[in-house]
Amino acid sequence: MTDPADTLAADPDCFAILSSPRGPGAIAVIDLIGDVRAGLARLYPTSTPAPATVSHRRFGDFDDGVVALLSEDRAQLCPHGGPRVVERLRDWLAAHQIGWLEDASAIDPQEVFPEAGDRIEAFALAALTRAASPRAVPLLLEQSTVWRLEQPSEADRPRSARLRRLLVPPRVVVVGSPNVGKSTLSNALAGRTVAIASDAPGTTRDYVAARVNLDGLVVDWFDTPGLRDTEDPIEREAISLAKAIIDGADLVVAAAEPGGSWPDVGRVPDLRLLTKSDLAASHPPPSPPSDIAVSATTGAGIAEFAVRIRELLVPTEDLESPRPWIFDDRLLSPA
Repeated sequence: MTDPADTLAADPDCFAILSSPRGPGAIAVIDLIGDVRAGLARLYPTSTPAPATVSHRRFGDFDDGVVALLSEDRAQLCPHGGPRVVERLRDWLAAHQIGWLEDASAIDPQEVFPEAGDRIEAFALAALTRAASPRAVPLLLEQSTVWRLEQPSEADRPRSARLRRLLVPPRVVVVGSPNVGKSTLSNALAGRTVAIASDAPGTTRDYVAARVNLDGLVVDWFDTPGLRDTEDPIEREAISLAKAIIDGADLVVAAAEPGGSWPDVGRVPDLRLLTKSDLAASHPPPSPPSDIAVSATTGAGIAEFAVRIRELLVPTEDLESPRPWIFDDRLLSPA
């Protein structure tokens, strides 16, 4: 079957960009820019929307919603907000020679958000469309005011780099021996089953990835297979892949259970986590000294663990700083 995106013209006259936050929602907002009238004429050849009108429309054969033609070069499509609906809408637009921009960084945000009060606000609105973490929202909304009061300096770059983890989820990897409780912990943090939890060593034979909200910071959480010597070729390959993930991680959590020992992760872990803390008192061997202890079974320490990871990646001091956040490098270039 031909991918609808393969039919896209080499130089589309009209582009679409997702302007609402990524992820599930009641309604999605897709901005059309460029020669919008031509693009809408291809989508609705027999009843092209008129300027300054809002109309109820079908989107292909998979959804319906609202189309608002705001001007000759600006329109909005508002389908239902399910990720699969947005994905099918993208393919439907591509089949009608309308390009898809993954985010507003590909073009000047002032073209996408002409309603913005100034250049900083336009860039902030564009950043909001791709921000993964809830904590990014209030910071971005206040940047227009902050930049009017202070201009950024080189000293603001390290903090700005850490704050950008609010836009693009950082990688957090949990590493430990088999049956140490990593999968149960992953499920507790995600609030759903993302990894198989079992007492049998080697149950997680590949790394499991999930987007997890840790105290307002969304991270890409990787639950690696238990590190051990094994003759199973599939499990050995999974462990090899896990080690590559560890090398590229922004933060590594070493996990151990009561009476256990810390895994050799190939680098100094950022956090040493004692799992199954509800069993520590009754476990004969002493537990290894740790930075924090949790019980995924009782929930003890889970909230504190989330805050600890968020603090290591995006410190509270950064979030509360009154200094400008360089959330887009283009802000440092002349307008």
